[in-house]
Amino acid sequence: MNSESRIVVGVDGSPAAKAALAWAVAEAKRTNASVLALSVCHFKPSADNEADPFAEGHRRNLRAAVDALGAAGNGVRIDQDIPLGTPGPVLVERAAGADFLVVGGHGDHRSGVLVMSSVTSYCLRHARCPVVVVPAEGAHHDGPLMLRPETPVR
Repeated sequence: MNSESRIVVGVDGSPAAKAALAWAVAEAKRTNASVLALSVCHFKPSADNEADPFAEGHRRNLRAAVDALGAAGNGVRIDQDIPLGTPGPVLVERAAGADFLVVGGHGDHRSGVLVMSSVTSYCLRHARCPVVVVPAEGAHHDGPLMLRPETPVR
């Protein structure tokens, strides 16, 4: 990978998303890539309220997640953005051309089957780049799951 490489990661304040951010930053450090950390705000701000409390909450949570990286984030360019929209489609759109799209594994094990969240499922189905699903720290797992999209048939 080169200096123009980028890893896009969705951050929603959950433990799994914080683990995803840590994974993305470690991979960016290893490959000399930058990170774009996104916290998608699903609620549309009202026209008469410039200080949108939903977007501000996303901004605070995203800043806290990046700050919590501490020294692990040193040497990695981490851009932060709070786009407006539906999380799955926004993450997929912003990951167009990225090396990876990284999301936290909010899945649930039911009868031995891993059931993914709707955002993770959307990203796995629609992303045009490899998707890495990182489980929460301390969760019973064998490590991140990475899926590469199939080459489209024309």
